[in-house]
Amino acid sequence: MVDKIDLNRRINETLEAMAQAIFKSWFVDFDPVKAKIAAKAEDRDPLRATMSAISGKADAELDALPSDQHAQLAATAALFPDEMEESELGEIPKGWCAAPFGSMLTHTIGGDWGAETPDASNDTRVAIIRGTDLPDLDQALSNRVPIRYTSQKKLATRRLQMGDIILEVSGGSRDQPTGRSFRMTANAMREFDCPVEPASFCRLLRPASTEIGVILGLHLSYIYQQGKTWEYQNQSTGIANFQTTHFLETELVPKPPTAVIDAFFKTVNPLLERRHDPQGKQLVALRDTLLPKLLSGELMIQKIEAETEA
Repeated sequence: MVDKIDLNRRINETLEAMAQAIFKSWFVDFDPVKAKIAAKAEDRDPLRATMSAISGKADAELDALPSDQHAQLAATAALFPDEMEESELGEIPKGWCAAPFGSMLTHTIGGDWGAETPDASNDTRVAIIRGTDLPDLDQALSNRVPIRYTSQKKLATRRLQMGDIILEVSGGSRDQPTGRSFRMTANAMREFDCPVEPASFCRLLRPASTEIGVILGLHLSYIYQQGKTWEYQNQSTGIANFQTTHFLETELVPKPPTAVIDAFFKTVNPLLERRHDPQGKQLVALRDTLLPKLLSGELMIQKIEAETEA
């Protein structure tokens, strides 16, 4: 069972790395566009060069693809231009724009903490996601998310929906900046049996569409890994705070035409949904239930192995 938990964790990490690699290729390095430009300069087929850049397959391998996959790959490759142009971000693909992060959101609001037990004003049971819970949620684990009680009024504007992004805006440490984030997938939402809110040290960000939300979620993960969120942090009374308004106004994201956004979503979203498969939580819950019994001698390891393999 421990091996299965570790395998699930490693699968999640691999899927995350795959999604991040595709994001970086399309939206940071602009590999499909640069491949098309280079092919034109070398008098090679620009479309096939871009197909290779997108798929990671050598030119000869493209012909071995099933016809439907080949056609879909060609259609995706055709969406990318064969020129770059200057922008506030530097050179980006022609026809794209450098859009402020906040311009691609429809709603943003600070979180809630509610009450530990229900009272006259806080009568609604909710799960409240803290910054410290975000790494667990990345591994499809929600068992440590606290259950509290809030008012219907607060819940109306803070209830998380599928596709929303939770952004940590307070906390961090000397070695860890604020700015951790998590995008709520359909699988992540199914983990809870009650409404879900961000905690008071977090913020709800609602993208203008599910499709653009995938790009924004991966953009946040990318800049956090690169250490860029340090630039949006200030320190007061010993607590590090994320300068959310400044970030939403000044952080620029390469925004492509809708067709590219849709193609990216169809490519990457299945990876992200699989990454938040609830099996990981089920395995950890089983381990935590059985471990005390193992230590007390109530259960024999051979019996557990037989049951979990069944």
